[in-house]
Amino acid sequence: MFFSHLLLTSFYRYIRLLGTITLICVAFCAVFSLTSCFATDPALDTSGDLIIVDKVIGTGATVSIDTNIVTQVDVVLSERLKDGTITRSTAATKLLVDNFSGTPTVGLDMGLRGMRVGSTRTITVPPRLGYLNRQQGNVPPNSTIIYDVTLNKTETFLIEDLVVGTGDSAKYNSTVNVTYTGRLLNGNFFDATTAGATFSFRIGANSVIRGWDIGVLNMRVGGKRRLTIPSLLGYGATAQGKIPANSTLIFEIELISLTQ
Repeated sequence: MFFSHLLLTSFYRYIRLLGTITLICVAFCAVFSLTSCFATDPALDTSGDLIIVDKVIGTGATVSIDTNIVTQVDVVLSERLKDGTITRSTAATKLLVDNFSGTPTVGLDMGLRGMRVGSTRTITVPPRLGYLNRQQGNVPPNSTIIYDVTLNKTETFLIEDLVVGTGDSAKYNSTVNVTYTGRLLNGNFFDATTAGATFSFRIGANSVIRGWDIGVLNMRVGGKRRLTIPSLLGYGATAQGKIPANSTLIFEIELISLTQ
């Protein structure tokens, strides 16, 4: 009887010990899994400088070095790693040099500024001005990127004040009421508000083309502006009614009223 009780007690202790070991193993696996799920990227390599080498210097229009000016560029572009691996290549593409949001990397935006049409330039971009410490497609974290770029054409987004208003100023999220006329570069008319009517939209709500969101910002009530909008800030490669694909648009806009 005593022996049976001792055997049963030992069995229970073994089961409890086995249960404790199992719980420890489960907890370890859970912690390991969570660590894997929330693993952070490697530390950012902050070394290296932007290096620009002009292979051919063109004689055409220059991309503005002013970061407040938005320029659309037509380029032939390749992107490669230091070991020569090609990660991006285009026969021809349009990009916006618009303070770092219209190009693949900050370094490319910086490297395109001051470039002349007809130029070929090599731009070496360190990780801190490239894709940082994150994997980007075939580009490993902390990679130095080398761009080979030929600039074929530039178009500047022009904002011209024809009349400076004296009323309230349009801000981000303002709802504005405007009248407008729209023409192509060749002068062909494509749209306008009808007599006595206005068009209303909220700035920054993505309800109009991006060129309008940018171009109407800071206008004052009573003011009139002419906006010359490159295609990437208009309808891009998509035709819209009387507007062919890849068209530059010219609008004359008058700000009638607004609500903040």
